[in-house]
Amino acid sequence: MQLESAHYMRTGDLVRHDGGRTGSVVEALTLWATVRWDDGTHEEVEQLDPRILVVERATRE
Repeated sequence: MQLESAHYMRTGDLVRHDGGRTGSVVEALTLWATVRWDDGTHEEVEQLDPRILVVERATRE
């Protein structure tokens, strides 16, 4: 059984950094997620980074 927190990012989620950048999650792992920011850069971020907020969840299929 896998427990999920509302904060954990999933592949396809849209996120916003408290610095104003927005992007989408291209890969999500247990501790890290890779975000492609709207400016085209990619960054590995910690799943529980309080500066990053999921603003729209990816649809589950």
